[in-house]
Amino acid sequence: MKIDFSKILEVFNSLNEQVRYAIFGAVVVLILAADVFLLVLPQIRSIGDINEQIKKTSADTAQILNDKQRIEQIKKNLEDTRLKWEAMNNKVRSLQEVPAVLETISRIADENGVKIDQLMPQKQKQESLTVSPDGRYYALPVEIQAHCGYHMFGRFLNKLEGEELYFILKDLSVLNDDKSPNTHIFSVTIKIILVDKTKISSKKT
Repeated sequence: MKIDFSKILEVFNSLNEQVRYAIFGAVVVLILAADVFLLVLPQIRSIGDINEQIKKTSADTAQILNDKQRIEQIKKNLEDTRLKWEAMNNKVRSLQEVPAVLETISRIADENGVKIDQLMPQKQKQESLTVSPDGRYYALPVEIQAHCGYHMFGRFLNKLEGEELYFILKDLSVLNDDKSPNTHIFSVTIKIILVDKTKISSKKT
């Protein structure tokens, strides 16, 4: 069907001015509406999708940064634990070094004015702790009886802790010395952590 635009234009020109403006306005409104529905709304939806993607990307980035910080913290904690383990492991003496350990205790006591009356390892009370690839670990109780002043004994324990010796303090008791008001009688048991590497080595060979 062929549309005769000349007749349409003739009819349009025959209308009064108000009607022509009304028709023109309606056409403009229709064009604007078509532009909104065909162009603007799809773009708005696209912008909304892009905004959601930006929010998701931002959330993912924040999560990645948070995970990175957690990983760094975990690595730091592992490194701190490794250093503490190495420091502690360096203080664990060999089971075969018990005589040398007793000599170390006596030497530190003498250096700090602590008079040792008894220094007795309780081998019958030795506890088996654990087994690792490095060896079998034990806790050997050593009973110490000594007399000295409070400060001297405190320095003695501090110096002992600073040595390459890992121990646990147990059963500390203090009595007054009737012969000297400034002297006290100390009884303490220290559990020295020792390692026996000979059995592990023999199994490997």
